[in-house]
Amino acid sequence: MKAYQRCLAVTLLLGAATMCAAQPQPAGELWSVQKNGKYGFIDHTGKVVIPFQFDRAYGFYEGLAQVIKKNRTYFIDTTGRTLFEAPYDVIGNFSEGVCAVNIGEKRNPNIGLVMEPGKWGYIDKTGKMVIPMKFTHAEEFSEGLAAIEIGGQGGFIDHNAKVVFEVPLDVTLHFHEGIVGVLYRGSLAYFDRTGKKISPPLGYGPNNHSFSEGLVPVEIKGKTGFMDRTGKIVIEPQFVQAEDFSQGLAAVRVHSEETTWCPPEPSGSRKGFTNKWGFIDKTGKIVIPPQYESVDNFSEGLAAVNNCNEAFFIDPAGKKIVLGNFTFASSFLGGISRVNVGMNRDTQWGYIDRTGKWIWGPTAEDK
Repeated sequence: MKAYQRCLAVTLLLGAATMCAAQPQPAGELWSVQKNGKYGFIDHTGKVVIPFQFDRAYGFYEGLAQVIKKNRTYFIDTTGRTLFEAPYDVIGNFSEGVCAVNIGEKRNPNIGLVMEPGKWGYIDKTGKMVIPMKFTHAEEFSEGLAAIEIGGQGGFIDHNAKVVFEVPLDVTLHFHEGIVGVLYRGSLAYFDRTGKKISPPLGYGPNNHSFSEGLVPVEIKGKTGFMDRTGKIVIEPQFVQAEDFSQGLAAVRVHSEETTWCPPEPSGSRKGFTNKWGFIDKTGKIVIPPQYESVDNFSEGLAAVNNCNEAFFIDPAGKKIVLGNFTFASSFLGGISRVNVGMNRDTQWGYIDRTGKWIWGPTAEDK
């Protein structure tokens, strides 16, 4: 039963995302790319700095990245030097100097349901086990604490593995701005670092957001507004959906009586949308009118938006900035954006810089 609850919890927290995905990796790190079936890494200029040699490669976190060679997992640094092998069944990302790892977890291969949790512990950047494998659930550290479960009891530990406070949990959203969202049996609640619960208003429903710039989107009776750190609703629930604040603006989705119709597909089919995305400020005022099919958060002064297989960027005033002929784009991070060109089987992807210059691709190979 617990395995089912955890699977459902992950679905509720992560499966509802509607914003553009596939963001680049954190600024200052390297990006994994593929060529001729092998993976390597490029920097923000597109220069190959770690040659194509891996069967699979994942993003850098705190200067380390997971790579796979001949079915064995290793961690490398930004020079490509192999630091240590990681012989675990499940491996997280490094955060605050440690990484959660698991031995023994078994999942249903068809639906991903955890059938046996195995044991979790934490390793440091040398591969040494620094927190023993004794947990049946463990998440990455954020703001000095990490969610765990042991003996059927959930809670948060510090870097010394000391339990700071206990709370029933399935999964969490990690600490942001001193507050963590905890999902348990389909209900989401927020707690501060002492374990004190921030009481939500009556009718509050689960969502998949953390506090950002002092506010968090909350759903009340089918509409979404924003709550502050005291549990007070400061922007009344009125939106179909809302995303986190970033650079003073938050994306919101509203229902329109007018349908925006997209150009016909080659097959003759034609799609349209009535729920449209725009942006509000922290007073709840709409500052960029709802008109987009999908959007990404503002980052580095621009937000990627997508309409009918056309992708471009807007500035905080809503001005359209076209950097190329894209069918998908993500907001800039570290000075680059991941974009797609073409559709369906002809889709190619790559990275562009802020001038619209391709620094990698486009290529038909999957990332």
